[in-house]
Amino acid sequence: MDKKRKKKKPRRERPFDMTRYCRRRVAFKVAYLGWNYLGFAAQADNEKTPTVEGHLFRAMKECKLINDPEEANFSRCGRTDKGVSGLGQVISLDVRSLLTQEELDNPELEKAARNRELPYIDTINRLLPPDIRILAWSPVKPDFDARFNCLSRTYKYFFNKGNLNIQAMQKAAEYIKGTHDFRNFCKIDPTKDITNYQRTVIRLDIQPVHTLDTQKLGTNLMFYEVVLTGSAFLWHQVRCIMAILFLVGQELEEPEVVHDLMDIEKCDARPDYPMASDLPLMLYDSEYKDLEWVHATEGNFPSPLRVYGHLQEQWCVSMTRGLMCQTMLGCVNEFMVSDHDGNPMCVQDRVQLKEKPSNGISTVILGGGQEMRMTKYRKLIERKRGDSDKVKKDKYRARKKAKLSN
Repeated sequence: MDKKRKKKKPRRERPFDMTRYCRRRVAFKVAYLGWNYLGFAAQADNEKTPTVEGHLFRAMKECKLINDPEEANFSRCGRTDKGVSGLGQVISLDVRSLLTQEELDNPELEKAARNRELPYIDTINRLLPPDIRILAWSPVKPDFDARFNCLSRTYKYFFNKGNLNIQAMQKAAEYIKGTHDFRNFCKIDPTKDITNYQRTVIRLDIQPVHTLDTQKLGTNLMFYEVVLTGSAFLWHQVRCIMAILFLVGQELEEPEVVHDLMDIEKCDARPDYPMASDLPLMLYDSEYKDLEWVHATEGNFPSPLRVYGHLQEQWCVSMTRGLMCQTMLGCVNEFMVSDHDGNPMCVQDRVQLKEKPSNGISTVILGGGQEMRMTKYRKLIERKRGDSDKVKKDKYRARKKAKLSN
């Protein structure tokens, strides 16, 4: 008679004691494709409102780097919005360390002992979704703040040339450079109580994307990028700038409309115009002083190779889809249609002609393949305007006062 095997009791997991470890302040450089997320900054419920930050916090808690983001002195370089991607996003916080306090307090000892530190990059990346990756980490001073220590931020915006007048866009871009009042190039949030709308645009270049060759399908399918650098930006400022540049490129507005929008006496509130699409926008780089980025973890297979292999997979999937669409475009290019005067021509030649408004309907480009149709285009300076900064703040205070009195 076989003896009955005793059932083993499940092992009770010993609670992790964070107090046994030292903590250190670090900065992480984060890359992410923002299309599937409702912005970078964490919301109350990451399941219902998924964010990049929410996934980062969950991964760091799971691998016991932090207990609670509220206790980690967390800061971020930029609060990118829904759909916006990042390559140069930087966050800073206090995390668990394997080094001694003596080593952490002495820069020379810390550097010598760094090979014994936790493999932060690989540890976190294992627990992240495929469209978010930690690229590097850096030791920083205890008072380092990813937002306030940032010297400049650079964004990139990719767009299809189509029939846009690039020279006119570049002329308007020159007017945007420098220090100006950008209240008509942003979305005003009265809850923030911003008193100064002056911002400095250090760089604004419009140039072809040389890594992508689509000229065989026609010059209208060439891609360009806007490279925009500033010390700080207002809410939706980059997308509003792009919206104005698209209107100028379509020759619906003159480049000098930039001067009109920056003249607060002439235009005291933002005219009603749609923002450019979020899809092609990327926080490309963040500039800091004296950060020593660590990209590789000691071992047989360095972290950058893992990150590269992973990103290559993502790229391959996206390029395969793009090539399928490109193959279909190449086929339809040869179909015959008529020009404005009824003469036969192929699709590839027809799409390069500047379209005349049909029945008074104009098409406004928003970027990322998005367009908006208007029955009749009105110049920006003639349009209905939203509430001014002062009116918005007065209304907000009145609502707040009424809520408190109820």
